[in-house]
Amino acid sequence: MAEARHGDQPAFLKDRHMWRLLLARLHPDAGGDQELFVFAHAVREEMCDEKRFGRKRPHNDAERKAEHATEHFLLAWQGAMSCWALRNREALKKLPSIT
Repeated sequence: MAEARHGDQPAFLKDRHMWRLLLARLHPDAGGDQELFVFAHAVREEMCDEKRFGRKRPHNDAERKAEHATEHFLLAWQGAMSCWALRNREALKKLPSIT
């Protein structure tokens, strides 16, 4: 395990590849647990937000407003897609199996 630290966080907490692997394994479509996936995603968001990954900060109000609008759109889209996927998953569970 990497022991190099940036501030008060171990280096492995900033490793995007490891987060993607973890979330992929926990994703319900891959046979993972929905609640565990949501929990891990929330932990990643809290511990390793984009500012800590080196994303540039907006310089003026126009950039901040554009960033906020983009984030709002992406969150709304993610919510809609999650709902759609959940409904599809539930509908598929109700179908009789073909043997």
